[in-house]
Amino acid sequence: MPPIDPHALHLVIRWAHVAAMAIALGGALLVAVIVFTRRDSAGALAAALAYERLFWAAAGVLVMTGVGNLGAFGRTLPEPRTEWGSALTVKLVAVALLLVISLPRTLAVLRLESNAIGGVAVRGALRAVYAVTLGLLAVILFVAEVLAH
Repeated sequence: MPPIDPHALHLVIRWAHVAAMAIALGGALLVAVIVFTRRDSAGALAAALAYERLFWAAAGVLVMTGVGNLGAFGRTLPEPRTEWGSALTVKLVAVALLLVISLPRTLAVLRLESNAIGGVAVRGALRAVYAVTLGLLAVILFVAEVLAH
């Protein structure tokens, strides 16, 4: 078996990282549009449930590939007191915050489904949690763009 090209492996890891972020951000945007524009709370709840499954899969890929990307820097990783290091610290804090608030969001969506609460209550709750999720994902994407350049 031929050895694995480290450059090709790094490219695959970065591609998976970007694809997972696209799923997380795009899904949050889609659910936010649905809950803000549709009156059908059952449809909004179904979209939220589907997103939660995708989000946690994407979050797992993001964490694993993020650690892989950091490992690729090795000892050359800039210190937190540098501009790049400060941006990385902001991104890591935002990711941690996203994961911390996502667990209650997922539990709230599951509770809404199990209680079969309808109408305005469901849409209001979903609007709030997906607006926060979308905002945090946008911040993470912005900081990632700063780090890339």
